[in-house]
Amino acid sequence: MKLVTDTAPFSSQLQAYRITNPEFTTPPITAIERAHRDQNQHPVLLINDANEVCTFLMLDTDSTKDKYTENPHSILLKSFSTNERFLRHGYAQATLDLLPGYLSTNYPTITELVLGVNQRNQAAQHLYQKAGFTKTGQVISGPNGPLLVFTKSLS
Repeated sequence: MKLVTDTAPFSSQLQAYRITNPEFTTPPITAIERAHRDQNQHPVLLINDANEVCTFLMLDTDSTKDKYTENPHSILLKSFSTNERFLRHGYAQATLDLLPGYLSTNYPTITELVLGVNQRNQAAQHLYQKAGFTKTGQVISGPNGPLLVFTKSLS
């Protein structure tokens, strides 16, 4: 498995990518279209050994992250999802396990990973805590309800 940023070779797979709970995340195709217009948005795919797109996430280096943390060396993880056909196979956990190494290589000045998760999305909260994220206690307004802020130190 590997994390990749070049989405073009996987465009047909991304068109077929399905999300179980779309109210909690942005579909990859929509997020990638936004990234084409915003240089601060960086799509990342988890590709399995069969060269299939299993998960998608967006890394945001814009000032949007300032709602989540005061750390200028942070990066915002958003739009994280697992392709429906690969649910419950450990790919989401694998993505979060690979992400610190990926960030160390590609964003060496980043010391903190932050994200917001809808307070109704219990499965995601459990996943992030299992991956070493901690709740900050901060709650911010999201498009579909309150978001709980999670953080993970990378230093």
